[in-house]
Amino acid sequence: MIVAIKRIVQTDKSSLRAWRNDPAVSKWMYTNHEISEAEHNSWFDNMITDDSKVYWKIVADDVAVGAVFLTGIAPDADACDWGMYLADVDVRGKGVAQAACALSFHYAFIELGVSAVRCEAVAHNETAIGLYESVGYVRTGLKEGAVLRGNEMLSVVTLELARDAWNSHEEYVLQRLSEKGVNIHG
Repeated sequence: MIVAIKRIVQTDKSSLRAWRNDPAVSKWMYTNHEISEAEHNSWFDNMITDDSKVYWKIVADDVAVGAVFLTGIAPDADACDWGMYLADVDVRGKGVAQAACALSFHYAFIELGVSAVRCEAVAHNETAIGLYESVGYVRTGLKEGAVLRGNEMLSVVTLELARDAWNSHEEYVLQRLSEKGVNIHG
C-alpha cells in the first residue's frame, strides 16, 4: 500500500465536512454536533488561507481516507500542534496512521524546523493515545474536565513529540511500516 499526504485544496471541502460529521470521527472531537454547511464553509475558508495551519488529506492507494494537520505554526515558534483522523475504518490498523504521522513529522521537523510537536486526545481514546505513543509521543499531562462537549465534561491527555525522540523512533516506525507493506516514498 502506498500512503501519501497531499495538501487540502478547495475540491476537498465536501469530503472534510463528511469526515468531520462521521460519528466514528466526531466521537473523539471536542465538539460532536452536526456541522452545518455554513459552519463548515466558514471553518474551511479560514483554514485554507491561514498560514499558521497546514492541512493534508491522507491518501492510501490513491484514495483519500482522512486528514492530518499542523496548527499554531509561527515563524519564531519552537513547537506546533498536530492532529489527525482516519475517516475510512477499513484502513485502520494497517499502518496508514503511522505513515501519516511519519510524513507530517518530516514536514514539522525538517521543513518548519520546530523542535517539538504537541497533541491532545480525549482521555478515553486509548487507541489514539496508543498510536501516538507508538510513534514516540510522551504524555505530558492530564487536563481533567477540560472540554465541555454538550453536557459532558471530557478529560484530555496532552502529549509531546520532541525532534530528538522522533529521530530515534523514526527508523523503528519505518521498519514497522515496511513489515506491514506500507510505502511512504511512492
